[in-house]
Amino acid sequence: METLRRTRTRRRARAGAVGLLLSAVLIPSALASAEDDPLRARTFEVRHKSLPEAYEVVGAVLSEQGQVTVQPSSRTLVVVDRESVLERVAQVLESFDVPPRDVEITLSLFLGTDPREAGQHVPRKSLSEEIRGVAETLPNFTKWTAYESLGSRVLVGAEGSRVVANLADHYRVILEIESVTDRVVRFRSITLHRAVPREDGGEQVEDEVRLAATVEAGKTRMVGAAKGPYADRALFLTLRVAPR
Repeated sequence: METLRRTRTRRRARAGAVGLLLSAVLIPSALASAEDDPLRARTFEVRHKSLPEAYEVVGAVLSEQGQVTVQPSSRTLVVVDRESVLERVAQVLESFDVPPRDVEITLSLFLGTDPREAGQHVPRKSLSEEIRGVAETLPNFTKWTAYESLGSRVLVGAEGSRVVANLADHYRVILEIESVTDRVVRFRSITLHRAVPREDGGEQVEDEVRLAATVEAGKTRMVGAAKGPYADRALFLTLRVAPR
């Protein structure tokens, strides 16, 4: 029993010594780390993106000690964190806070009619080669075989903007551009409606198509709508995007 007690005593003494040794090593190490990478405050100006978006981006890279304050009047973020983290924040904001990109959008509106009608009712000479090619491929994807072009427009918009294009027969396309990259353009919403003039000078607006969409650069995206499953005609809107 005496030997057992002495063994336990020696073990406790060794454990205590190890604990003191670890404390002696870890505490100075932590102090040295804090001295080498102290807490600092730094102000970042947000020039192009929205402050709430920048706030979310910065918050994702902060350490547990970090905090960020929004200054709307000066469009700045005041960030408090370790110096190493502040450097990462600067890099993240540099790649994030860039001017909105432009995109060229080609819109074409077609009216598909009863599939029992033969031929494609598209005046070839009045259409560009690209638009004529779209009209000729539409029957491969829809049940309608006859098409009439209602209008075509080429316009330029920027990400984060709202673009309106008037087409023939009172049709109007409203595009809300969410983001633009080299590969794809994301639209928060694409709305096609028909604005019919009223006698009082106003408009009666009827939505034909409303959806969100992602369009690949260099490819044609088609959206369509019919009045019902047995309708004898339908509208088809095609989009082609070219990021700038």
